[in-house]
Amino acid sequence: MMAEGKVEALLALKREGRPSVGRDRIELLEAVAAHGSISKAAKAVGLSYKAAWDALNAVNNLLPRPAVMGQTGGRQGGGAQVTEDGHTLIASFRLLEKRLDKVARLLTGDDLSDGDPFALLWSLGMKTTARNAFRCTVTEVRLGGVNAEVLMHLTPDCQLTAIVTGESVSELDIKPGRDVTALIKSSFVMLIAGDQNPRLSARNRIAGIVSHREDGPVSSEFSLDIGGGKSIVAVITRDAAEDLDLRVGDKAMAFFKSSHVILAVD
Repeated sequence: MMAEGKVEALLALKREGRPSVGRDRIELLEAVAAHGSISKAAKAVGLSYKAAWDALNAVNNLLPRPAVMGQTGGRQGGGAQVTEDGHTLIASFRLLEKRLDKVARLLTGDDLSDGDPFALLWSLGMKTTARNAFRCTVTEVRLGGVNAEVLMHLTPDCQLTAIVTGESVSELDIKPGRDVTALIKSSFVMLIAGDQNPRLSARNRIAGIVSHREDGPVSSEFSLDIGGGKSIVAVITRDAAEDLDLRVGDKAMAFFKSSHVILAVD
């Protein structure tokens, strides 16, 4: 008979072709934040300095920008600092971990409180139902009679625009300097070949390089590298894809309406 024990949900984050980042590496990142030193953090979590350094490199590779900055400083290591992106990763990982743990306890009957594990699983996926989710900083809010125009920086050289209701601006406390997540369904993103900026009514236009193409019987999916470690995904009809004749390495322009951008805040 199997011994009873607590069922635990394990979370790991992974990008294609790179090592996964799980709880052990998040704990190492937390130790760096606490001690300000890779060598001291390694000792605190029971790793060699080299193993800790390799693990932190894996964490850095997960993100568009580094999670921890530091220098080796020889065998004794050197000072290190967890970046804002690193702190965001820690907080997000721990939040997801708590929710997954809640799901596991509900599924196994360890949690007697009311709750629907499938509803919790749905809530975990809500942030990823849109293929394109960009962390942006609001630069300007232009209020109108009913709607408002929200301007955001996706990168220093790329600006996005969203049209939302004035009520949403108030309820979400959207204002200049605030970080928001811009969500755009891949089916809302249209493509044109080349890097020329055409005369279009769509406010949002992003130039990029085709990094991936996958054809299906009806639709084709394209990923564009837009710089800064970011990409945008577009799904168009197979006929349109054949007409555009876009291949990996080709320049292309993604464009979409400001009304098709959904904003979310933490």
